[in-house]
Amino acid sequence: MDKHEHVCVCKGVSYNEIEDAINNGAQTYEDILEETGAGSVCGGCIERVDEILDRLVIR
Repeated sequence: MDKHEHVCVCKGVSYNEIEDAINNGAQTYEDILEETGAGSVCGGCIERVDEILDRLVIR
């Protein structure tokens, strides 16, 4: 995935912004939502955000 590609089109949140949120301590979708707003409009990106979390967060 291109790091500049929008994951959340509604809020204009890119993969890079989600990665930055994770690097700043976000561990859950709710953390990403709070920091970036991703998923707060239509919810269509929630699955993609969860996939990124699964890939980047050690649980």
